[in-house]
This record gives sequence, structure tokens and C-alpha cells, in this order.
Amino acid sequence: MTNKKTRILVVEDEAIVALGIKNSLNILGYEVAAHALSGEEAIAKARETRPDLALMDIILKGDMDGIQAAEAIRATLEIPVIFLTACADDKTLNRAKVTEPFGYLLKPFEERELKGHIEIALYKHDLEKKLRESEERYSLATQGANDGLWDWNLETREIYFSPRWKSMLGYEDRQIGRSLDEWLKLLHPADKHNVQKLMGEHIIGMSGHFECEYRILDASGAYRWVLCRGLALRNTRGKAHRIAGSQTDITDRKVYNPLTGLPNRILLMDRLERALKRTKAPNEQSFAVLSLNIHNLKTITDSLGYLVGDQLIVEVARRIQACLSAQETVAHFGTDEFVLLLEETRDGRDAAVVASRLHGELEKPFQIEGQTVYISASTGIAIGTGNYSCPEEVLRDASTAMHRARAAGKAPFEIFDTGMRSTAVARLKLESDLRHALDEQEFRVYYQPIVCLKTGRVTGFEALVRWLRRGQIVFPGDFLDVLESMDLIIPMERWVLLESCIQMAKWSKQNKDPLTMSVNVSARHYSSPHLVNELKEILQRSQLDPASLILEITESALMEKTGAVEETLSQIRDLNVQIHMDDFGTGYSSLSYLHRFPINSLKIDRSFIGNLGMNDETLKIVQAIAGLAHSLGMGVIAEGIENLMQMRMVQWLKCEHGQGYYFSKPMDPRAIESLISGEYPWSAAFGKDVSPGFPSAIPDKKSLCLLENLPQ
Repeated sequence: MTNKKTRILVVEDEAIVALGIKNSLNILGYEVAAHALSGEEAIAKARETRPDLALMDIILKGDMDGIQAAEAIRATLEIPVIFLTACADDKTLNRAKVTEPFGYLLKPFEERELKGHIEIALYKHDLEKKLRESEERYSLATQGANDGLWDWNLETREIYFSPRWKSMLGYEDRQIGRSLDEWLKLLHPADKHNVQKLMGEHIIGMSGHFECEYRILDASGAYRWVLCRGLALRNTRGKAHRIAGSQTDITDRKVYNPLTGLPNRILLMDRLERALKRTKAPNEQSFAVLSLNIHNLKTITDSLGYLVGDQLIVEVARRIQACLSAQETVAHFGTDEFVLLLEETRDGRDAAVVASRLHGELEKPFQIEGQTVYISASTGIAIGTGNYSCPEEVLRDASTAMHRARAAGKAPFEIFDTGMRSTAVARLKLESDLRHALDEQEFRVYYQPIVCLKTGRVTGFEALVRWLRRGQIVFPGDFLDVLESMDLIIPMERWVLLESCIQMAKWSKQNKDPLTMSVNVSARHYSSPHLVNELKEILQRSQLDPASLILEITESALMEKTGAVEETLSQIRDLNVQIHMDDFGTGYSSLSYLHRFPINSLKIDRSFIGNLGMNDETLKIVQAIAGLAHSLGMGVIAEGIENLMQMRMVQWLKCEHGQGYYFSKPMDPRAIESLISGEYPWSAAFGKDVSPGFPSAIPDKKSLCLLENLPQ
């Protein structure tokens, strides 16, 4: 304090004493702001000079003594006053106490006493000022804060609720008491246990702070969502003695989607619950729930950006609302799902009319950021009747019908029936069994030989997964799509890759001829940033030569996230792993992209090979694919060869390799080892040149007969 030159008013009517005090103050490093001889003069000098402290003699000349002067100065300036007196009688001291003095100095006194009293008085005054300001800030915060404040004394068990805490719930001040029960009785019964649990854990020190979202009853009888936070004060032993915090109304944030402003799942379920209660009433009023899903939002977002995707969803919401009355509810679930509650719908026919009107509006083009955007959607309808016991069941059935409409692809909407529920239960059981299959390693890898069409030698294998479900073999067509929808396709493919690489490393050591292993990888896996590192780890663990591994990719996978897939394929090629395009000819726009990707070979889809000899168009397609591949320096593999005629035709078309049931079905490792250790069953069909005289178009019956009966 002395470094700031504290300014002091000296009030002393004896000149010699006053001079001594002023000299002492100067020596101690203080500044004398003024000197007064009387009470009236002291008040005037204090107002004029605004000192930091007053040294006030009690006995002064004139009508006003020092106690009266000090009282007036404290009332207007709020500066600390130290009394200087030779009188210490009880009557004088009791009068002086009223002015809340900051000390008494009995004359005569030493300089060190003077300094000590001044510094203590200034410190106490500063402390009181800060405390007063803090209390004022707390009072202002309590009155003006948007959040409701609460302060719970754990020792007295009393809780202070701020006026805002009460008013945000619509209560008058007198309607809420100061006990914990006043709070707890307002909590929603379903939330009370969690609030008490979290509060108790914080009080005993199990959490750093208290935070909980819950429903609380307002004065109108409705529940509002609030976010409550609190922090405990603890003594030196760590025991909480007080906990204070805030309560924020988050009803709008909790029950409305921030993008569209529509009700979200929480609010919809509340309205569904009320609608369901009406179905139990004597008039048995039914309602309808429509679950509407936008199909291609992800593709639009990936292509045009998230800003366009968000604006599109907002426009979709507006069109849906325009089709409904103000009494009907449109809720927005997640990103691409909307749920409609039609509370006055009598039956499925009424709901179907609404669904038709909705789809008619949504099929019209959207203009977003200068782009013309089209969407497709599917809707499921469930009619709410007294047969339902809870809102979740109605919503479940509407969602089931929506998935049926989407899978069927014929009609934009479906009305739920009980048969759909059986299908949904079966699907749920399948998903459960698949998770169990991954955990219990119920998958098996079978291998189908790939044969050189010039020599008849086995040059490699394609790894094909099978599921051993309760002792029965399940083929991938019955479970791969489900695995992908469950986001389990990548873990399963990672296991197949490792298993087949380990097996190929073993066979490569046992055979003098080089062999390759082809493994199918899904579009989702190619889009994963972890695929290349996974391959490195698998090749290292299996000790397989990377040149022996072939990854197969479909045309559709190339079209999905083209940039990311192109980068991944480039990194795979750098590992010296080959890449084949599977099912070629069944995709779209692949020719314009083909030259961009490091593809080693094309696999002609089995649907074309199976139709060879059936029509002229198929022969021309296969011939064109083979010619395209060769012109790009790629090999050709014909898959799905099932008879000798098909093999002869793909030989003539210069396909280098083939696979199919004509050579071998997919087999387990033991059967494959037996196959490659002996003579191939198809060996007799090789060694004859089939190119001379082969027809340039579809062969006639005589030509086919000659092909099938070439000398073996």
C-alpha cells in the first residue's frame, strides 16, 4: 500500500499534535491529503480531497465531535476511519462503534503503532470492498442470469433457489420452499433416480462435478427439459459441505432438430404416447405413423457438399410440412429420416392418400445453390390402434414397413402387416447369429481353382467365405449384405484375407509352380483409410510374397468415392499386390474410368459366360470385353464356366484364365491339396488348338457339336 502513496486526512485540533502526526506520516511514506481542525471542516476537506483514510480525533472544537464527523464521512465516502483519542471510556467507545471504525489509537502513540493501524485498516477496508462487490455481483447474477441458480447447504439441508430458477418454471417465489423435497417432488419419476444417483456420487467425491439432463414439472403441469450443473465445496478433509450450481431450460434444444426446427424423437414419442392413450378411450380414435427415408442423401452430400445436403433436408422438411395440417406432427430423426404422426387418420387408406401426396411433392426437382437435385424416398405406414402397448412398437412397425418398401423398390410406400414383423424378427435373429459367428469363428474359407486356358494348369485360387451355421453351410449371398448393413463386413474381410494368405503361403512352399490367391474386398473396405496398413500387417504375419496376392474389386466399388479408391489402389499396387476387376460388364460408366486405375486383369461376369452359345449379342459382348482388356494390356479371366462348350468358346476368344464348376466347385483346403497333388480331371480337354475354323458369330448346332467333340 505504501508504494502507492496512500493519501490520509488528518483531523486534529491541537496544532502540536497535528504537526507531529503529519511528520510521522511523511516519514512512513504516506501523503497528507489535508488537515482539519473541526468536524465540519473534516467533512468538507474529505469531500474535496477524497482521501484513502482519515485519522480522526474524537474530541474536537466546535459543535460536532469526531464521532459525528466520522459517521458523516463514512456515509458519503465509505473511507476507513481510525480514531485518535486520549479518552477510552465505555460511553465514548460505544458511541464510536456505531461508525464502524477501523481502529483506535490512544494518545500518545509511536510511529510503528501508527503504521500498523493504518495498514491493517486499509487491508480490512479493501477486503470488505471486494467482498461487497462480490456479493453485489452474485446478487445481480442471481437476479439477471438466464439460468436459474441454486445453492444447497448440506449441513443445514436448506436450498436457495434464485428467482430465475422459479420463474423459468412458471412458479411464484412463495410456491417453492427451501427444502430438498421441494426440488425432488418436481422431477419426472423416470428421471428422479438418475438425478439422485449422480448428485450423490459427486457429493461423496466420485465425480469432478454434477451434471444431468432431466425433466421437471412446470407450473402449467407440463414437463420441461433442463440441464443442471453443480460443484461441491469441500473442507480440508475433502467432505462436501455445500454444493451450488445452475439450471438451464433446454426444452427447445432437447426436443427440436437444430437444422430443420422440427420436433425430434423425444418430442414425437411424447405425442405418440398421448395419441396411443386416446386409442384406449371409449371412442377408440386411431392414428397413423409414417416413417419416411431419403435414399440418396449421402451420394448428394458426397458429390455436392454438406452445405447443399443440409439445405436439401431443410427444403424436404418444408415440402412435407406443406402437405400436412397444423395439427399433424412432422419429426426429423437423424439426417435422412422423417416421421409423421397423423392423429386423425382412420385407416390405411387415409394414410396412403397422404403418402401418395408426399411422394408426388418429393419427386419434383429441388433447386439448391444453382443445382437441380432429385431425390427418392420410401415410406412405411403403421396404423396406431389399441392393440399397441407403447409408442416404440408403432414406430418399430412403421420403420419395418419402410424398409420393406425400400427393399422391394416397386411402390414408394408399404402399409405394415404382421408378416413383416416375422421377417423383421428373422432378420434380427440373423444379425445376432452373425455377431456370434464372428466371435466364435464360425466362418470358413473355401477355395475355387483358377485355371490357365492354354495349359489346363491351376495357377491360383479365389477365396470364398462360407458360414457354418449350426452345422449347415450358408453361402455369402445369404449374409454378406446383412454383414455390410451391420458394419461388420470389414472385420470379416480382414479375417478372410489373413486366413487365405496364410493358406497360400503354405501351398506356395509345397508347389514348384507359382500360385496366386484372389480375395474379394468390398467397396466399403476400399474406402477405408486403414486397408493398406492392414495389408502390410497381413503380408508380414503370413510371410506371403505380395506378388502372390490378388485383390478383386467390383465396378460399383470403383464408382464410389472415386478419388479415395484411386489413391488406395495406387498404394496397393506399390506393395506389388495385383488388382483384378470382378464381375466386369455388370456396372455402369466403367469404361471411362478404367484407364485411371491400376487394374491387372478383368473378370468377365458369369452371367455373360453362362449365355455363350445362346445368342449372338452375348458372344459380341464377351468378345468386346476381351478385346478391350487386351488393348489396355490387361489379362482376361472368364468366371462361371460350367461346360466344355463354354470353355472352348472363351479359349477361342483369347481369355487367358477361367474358373467355374466345369473345373471345380469351391472346396475346403484338404480337398484342394488332394486336387493339386494329382492329375486334373479336366486335363484331357487340353492340348488341342481350337482357333482354326471357329465361327466369328454364334455357332450353329453342327459347330457346337464339333467343339464339344474335339479330339481329347
